[in-house]
Amino acid sequence: MNAFTLIFAALAMLYGWGWWRLRRRGRRWPLWRLVIFWLGALAIIAVLSSPLMHWAHRDFRGHMVMHLVAGMIAPLGLVMAAPVSLALKNLPARWGRRWVGFVSSSPIRVLSHPVTAALLNIGGMMALYLTDFYAIMLHSPGLTMWLHWHFIIAGCLFTWAIAGPDPTPKRPSLELRFGVLVLSMMAHAMLSKWMYRFHLPASVPLDQVQQGAELMFYAGELPEALLVYLVARHWMRSRYRGAPASPRRPMTSRLKI
Repeated sequence: MNAFTLIFAALAMLYGWGWWRLRRRGRRWPLWRLVIFWLGALAIIAVLSSPLMHWAHRDFRGHMVMHLVAGMIAPLGLVMAAPVSLALKNLPARWGRRWVGFVSSSPIRVLSHPVTAALLNIGGMMALYLTDFYAIMLHSPGLTMWLHWHFIIAGCLFTWAIAGPDPTPKRPSLELRFGVLVLSMMAHAMLSKWMYRFHLPASVPLDQVQQGAELMFYAGELPEALLVYLVARHWMRSRYRGAPASPRRPMTSRLKI
């Protein structure tokens, strides 16, 4: 049992305890949020367990599966479960004020900005796959562990910055977030094509690079499409929230006599 299993199992139990505590007090919290948080935590535990970690270390295709799950798919479940909102409902009001103060601070606002989150997410992948950093990482256990955490944290930060449901004061506009998301999708696709065309990372056998790049290109479209849907849904709700209903004309006025 490694640190990832312990940490994400503990987080899953804490989330379940918070959900049960609210329910016992007569306050409802969506069951589907509990389910997707648990699925996200279990996905990270699965791909970062010892057998799959060894596969990912030996085979670039296994590494890419781990990257897709830990950095793109699991963060959707973890973030869209709104864990901060659930925690704040179980804590005294002063913790809510502290959270607002924390996310309103300048360093956190810069870090959680969609542009910053995209640079950490896509920029980290470009640095890993387009340089010798991947080959160096394979011979450094500490660097490998740091890379796994980078995938998870950068994926969660990007998901939160683009479409996270937890409260965030002074959030950038939906238009800006959607624009950053589109550019990020283009960069992700471009990176996978570069890897396929130019055999990058060069230290990996060509067949593994090409199959890994194909996984990155095609399988990465699903979480990106879900983010597009979430941003579009937020835009539709904000666009038509409070819009006056069109007056209905009497039936007689629509009949031709």
